Amino acid sequence: MNDSMRVLHLLGERVKELSALHRTARILQDETRPAAETLTQVVSLLPAAWQYPESTRARIVFDGSEFATTGFASTDWSQQARFKLQSGEEGLIEVCYTVEMPHETEGPFLAEERDLIDSLAEMLRSYLQHKKADDTLKKAHDSLEQLVRQRTAELQTANKALRSQVDEYRRAQKQIEAHQRELSRLTSELSLAEARERRLIAGDLHDHIGQALAFIKMKVSLFQGNAVFCGFEDSLAEILTLLDQTISYTRNLTFELSPPVLYELGLTPAIEWLAESLERRHGLRTVVRTTGLHPALPDDLKVVLFKSVQEALNNVTAHAAATEAAVTVSVGSETVTIQVRDNGKGFNPDTVIASDGHHFGLFSIRERLGYLGGSLKLDSTPGNGTTLTLTAPYHALREDR
Repeated sequence: MNDSMRVLHLLGERVKELSALHRTARILQDETRPAAETLTQVVSLLPAAWQYPESTRARIVFDGSEFATTGFASTDWSQQARFKLQSGEEGLIEVCYTVEMPHETEGPFLAEERDLIDSLAEMLRSYLQHKKADDTLKKAHDSLEQLVRQRTAELQTANKALRSQVDEYRRAQKQIEAHQRELSRLTSELSLAEARERRLIAGDLHDHIGQALAFIKMKVSLFQGNAVFCGFEDSLAEILTLLDQTISYTRNLTFELSPPVLYELGLTPAIEWLAESLERRHGLRTVVRTTGLHPALPDDLKVVLFKSVQEALNNVTAHAAATEAAVTVSVGSETVTIQVRDNGKGFNPDTVIASDGHHFGLFSIRERLGYLGGSLKLDSTPGNGTTLTLTAPYHALREDR
């Protein structure tokens, strides 16, 4: 073979090698094709890229799998290139001749063929490494999606159960609120019924027992005058004294049960009577002031406000260690406002829990006023006394009753 023909031959070999590299690169670019199909196509290109295609057989081995051309068998005229992935899997490309060929740079193989098989091995390694990463990423993605679906289903189930619990809670809350309203109504009705019963009992004490005692005293006094010489003067005097004490006790009991002044003279005179009574019994000096209009209030409203002021002043005498108190009654066009202030030791309102059993009086006042559409405001600090403000509407209540 002369030089020109030799050059043409070598040039043709380079064309075959470049063609093999180009076609292999195009096959490896298709990432949608399974790896086994890709390696089968690549191995089918290899014989045509070597010097003696008709006598060339090839195979690709990777991770325990072999992809070979028809009739492949290892011979003494073999050329190999190995590769290894980062994860440890190993592979190789092997090209061999079925018959002995003239000796070249590497046995019967050209130096360019060594470069070719090494380049192909590197291309396969890069492709399989990328494919492995994609598969790992896809598995992780699929696993993550499955986990998300599972967690989503669990969250939907939990959310459904939570919504059911919330609905149940709302129903229970509505029932509780309805029971609370009913309890408030019953509490107020009970308080008003108690006031009416007290008024009836006080009326009976005054009209029957009180008058009977007064009549008995009159008769005993007459008897005492007629029996002046009978020696019963001392005994009759003792009887009259007991009658006076009983009449006084009955009168006081009548006022304690239901002060007639509340119904006969009104709210402010009743509070003034209460203030005088507390000063006599407990030494608490109480000033009563009034401002604004003074329309006739409904009996039930008068009872609630009087009972609330009475409870507030009783708390002052029992707990405040106060020496003075002031009650201001303000009647506006729509509401009645009563302020009860003392100069006692005061306390922290945040520590007052209405249902703790120690401040039931405040709880009772708030419930009674709440039923009438009113409110209670408590203002106190330790060492600075306490101010209790009671507010209740009266026009609407007066129209309703």
